[in-house]
Amino acid sequence: MGFLIFLIGLCFGSFANVCIYRLPKGKSLIYPGSFCPNCGKNIKWYDNIPLLSYILLKGKCRYCRKKISFRYFTVELLTGLFFFSIYKKFGFTAFNLVYDTFFLSLIIVSFIDIDTFLIPDVIVIPGIFLGLLFSFLFPEIHNMGRFESFIYSFTGTIMGGGALFLLAIIGKILFKKEAMGGGDIKLLGMIGSFLGWKPIFLTLFFGSLLGTLISLILILLKKRKIDDYVPFGPYLSLGAIISIFFKENYFLGFFIN
Repeated sequence: MGFLIFLIGLCFGSFANVCIYRLPKGKSLIYPGSFCPNCGKNIKWYDNIPLLSYILLKGKCRYCRKKISFRYFTVELLTGLFFFSIYKKFGFTAFNLVYDTFFLSLIIVSFIDIDTFLIPDVIVIPGIFLGLLFSFLFPEIHNMGRFESFIYSFTGTIMGGGALFLLAIIGKILFKKEAMGGGDIKLLGMIGSFLGWKPIFLTLFFGSLLGTLISLILILLKKRKIDDYVPFGPYLSLGAIISIFFKENYFLGFFIN
């Protein structure tokens, strides 16, 4: 069963790649079918098998032989591994539907943010409402009654968006420029709608910590300048994923349980 869940995750990862490439360009997610971003040739089904086709083609288009970004492989693998990990942690339950949907949204948002420094409303705004709906339909994800679960989720949305909105105001006063984008605010609101209000603290803590550490490393390696804009979406997403897997085991667990 676990291997089947992994394969399903790979397929959803392939769909995530389509969204990451097409959404910022305003292209349809349905038509046309998969094509090479370099030469525009349509990709046959046997060249579009997650992970396997990339390996067999050695990361190159069959027709123009130009390199295909390793990101396609990475997104598929990460999605497959996440789906499998959620299954191993929670079994075949409502957690699969809720957290797999949540992760799919996070990975699409994160890679679009890396590319464009923008977080698409078309993902995070419906995501907020979906998180609220899931909390009402599947209250077991918060280990609460149905009404309490919905309130917990709603409070998470308000506190998540509100916390970053406050930080954005403080940052603008201190640094005299935009310190936090509106997309980040809505993203943390979506995270709160799926996870509830308590994991917001952990998400912010680890998101800020990882963002700072990775940025410092890139600056030391001269891959980034100290005043370059840093997309915060991927780090918030990492913080949210840490909240899911380690909320019961890590030293700050009292914030969540």
